[in-house]
Amino acid sequence: MLQTNSKIKTNRKTIEESVLSNDDLFYQKDFMLVQRVVRRINSILDLKELLNQIIKDASKTLGFEKCGVLLYDEKANEFELVAVTGWEDKVHQVGARFKENVGVVWRAFHKQKSIYYPDIYEFPDEIHCDFTSRSHIDIPLISKGKIIGIFNAQHNNVNGFSRHKINVLKALAAHVSVAIQNAKLYEREKREKETILRDLKEAREIQQKLFPKNSPKIENFNITGMCEPSKEVGGDWFDYIQLPSGKIGVVLADVSGKGLSAALLMSSARMIIRMIAMQEESPAKLLQKVNELLTPDIPSSRFITMVYAVVDPATREVTIANAGHPHPVLYSNCEAKFLKTKSGLPLGIKEFPYPEYNLTMEKGNKLFLYSDGVSEAMNSQNEMFDDERLLVSLKKNNASYETLYQDVKTFIAGNPPSDDLTIVSLEVV
Repeated sequence: MLQTNSKIKTNRKTIEESVLSNDDLFYQKDFMLVQRVVRRINSILDLKELLNQIIKDASKTLGFEKCGVLLYDEKANEFELVAVTGWEDKVHQVGARFKENVGVVWRAFHKQKSIYYPDIYEFPDEIHCDFTSRSHIDIPLISKGKIIGIFNAQHNNVNGFSRHKINVLKALAAHVSVAIQNAKLYEREKREKETILRDLKEAREIQQKLFPKNSPKIENFNITGMCEPSKEVGGDWFDYIQLPSGKIGVVLADVSGKGLSAALLMSSARMIIRMIAMQEESPAKLLQKVNELLTPDIPSSRFITMVYAVVDPATREVTIANAGHPHPVLYSNCEAKFLKTKSGLPLGIKEFPYPEYNLTMEKGNKLFLYSDGVSEAMNSQNEMFDDERLLVSLKKNNASYETLYQDVKTFIAGNPPSDDLTIVSLEVV
């Protein structure tokens, strides 16, 4: 008899240990479900894809048949079904909308709490949809104190959700609320970014139209140039201005800074320069008048460097004035050297009397104007193109704005340019 009791106790102990082991496995499985959901939230940005994966995983792991997520549309005062699994009818599909009090989910919304129906058939007043399931739970999805949706799960059996499963679903709903809020923020930021990119694209198209479309056709000179902004829009600008006397004004300017603010300032300066150039042919006087107009309105953190040259095609004389811009380079007799002309302050700082420099060019001579984005272009080793490489590039017999540009691009070797690249060449032919 004692042996029998001992065997009974041993068997009971074995059964209890087996039950505990199964419970441990059950809880571990649920814990892993929550962990999977958290990982998905951190890795999947598309809300509908994320929610579909969560509800399919939850229904499979917890053993119920139907699951859906409805988001609240505050403006329309409706729920929209954004993720669903387990239904085969045409009513419960993604995109279905439920007006106020149509569907039991509204009770959880109005009560501001989770509601569990062990047997939905015992609540006939709550049924406004054709449910084939028996037990039904609605869990509000809450963000910043407001209900943003409902997490709905249904089982074909009466009382198909244990207290433990309900707690697991509530934990999942809390994570889903975070996922929805994150996704909304992501979508808003995405829309804002798309708007900014669209605006920048339009700004780039407008800015590109401000650059010369063609080189000027004048006697004795071949004048060409290019500008490549480092971003969508930039602060560099070059232009050719047909003057009333028949001479050509050639301008290359660089607004400090980058982006839209620099581009806007460049656009304003362009208009002023073109207007004054029609009245004042002297480069020095033009810079002085432009500076007087710009200085009161330019922010203290901004300024414009500029070199302005007036070309006389008949005499091949070039008159240059410089407002804090890199010195032009002259190619002559197979040599390239900087024109060490006197330079004034950049525009927009304070009033300043700008000097002029006169140069008569011979056939075969080339004069290069450029922005500091050329000489300061940097490769992946943080080495600058610098003045020495600039002179080596421009003393080639076939030197042009194109060969200089290619030398710079080869030097930086795919390293993104840190500044706009602008080059203008004037060659006597």
